Amino acid sequence: MTSTTWLEDIILVNDGPDETCPGDVAVFRNLTDASAYLEHWSDSIDDAVFSGTGQRLIMAADEHGNVNIQARIDHADGEAIIKAWLTRMAEATLEARKYHAARRWGWGRVNLGEREAQGVLPATVEGLIAYVGFTT
Repeated sequence: MTSTTWLEDIILVNDGPDETCPGDVAVFRNLTDASAYLEHWSDSIDDAVFSGTGQRLIMAADEHGNVNIQARIDHADGEAIIKAWLTRMAEATLEARKYHAARRWGWGRVNLGEREAQGVLPATVEGLIAYVGFTT
């Protein structure tokens, strides 16, 4: 599944029980942003980490505590795994947006688009990333 695309720079970290179960997923634009987030875990990065193309990323800290990608491993189900993570995030985001859209007053009111109000979510990895946004 190797390709040359901006999604190769995207790093998704799942702080869940295993890679097949979406937990607390963080989405980063690049390694620098992900490294800043992961540095406090630098002794052991046991979370599932994938690129935006679905490659499994093996992350490790060097002797200075800087987190780096040690290996990129093609994963047969990688794209499906990250799509499931992002879909779960999008569903949670939609529910929060619907809640805030229902408020008739106050700060933080949200305006839903017609399709969004119907529960229509993006179907692609790129669209899901655009919908849920980045962690940093």
